[in-house]
Amino acid sequence: AIDMTAKQLIAPIHTLVELAMSHGTPFLAIGDGGNELGMGKVYAAILANPQIQKGETIGAVLAADHLVAASVSNWGGYALAAGAALVRATEDNTKTVQEWVEACLPTEAEEMALLAKCVAAGCRDGVSGLMESTVDGMPLERSLECLRNIRQTCLSFSLLP
Repeated sequence: AIDMTAKQLIAPIHTLVELAMSHGTPFLAIGDGGNELGMGKVYAAILANPQIQKGETIGAVLAADHLVAASVSNWGGYALAAGAALVRATEDNTKTVQEWVEACLPTEAEEMALLAKCVAAGCRDGVSGLMESTVDGMPLERSLECLRNIRQTCLSFSLLP
């Protein structure tokens, strides 16, 4: 329940989102614990959930127009990218499902490199608060496993008639 904006641990990006929304730009958000920008769409559910400690303090109030809720935000991002790849593959016959998946989803090497860059830039794990190569308190391998599973699921669609 730390005010991360006040402590200058994160930028006040909500102001950019609010400005864009005031001009009619739809806001799509991905969240996992209730404190992420856009989770205001489910603020009442956050308050009502006994597993979310200090919901009234940590719950984000800015509501997204479209919200992807996931166990881990990164995984929600992978799933959204995978869905985009499958939609594009059905609409554009110039590329295969595999080519669209490769274009939309990061590889494991890219994901590891991105996390290393984030840690080097001072980013912190969302659960532990430590500057380490973990995702929401879990070893990186757990996220890579999720990424592999999503990739394999997408590629299985290329086998369908």
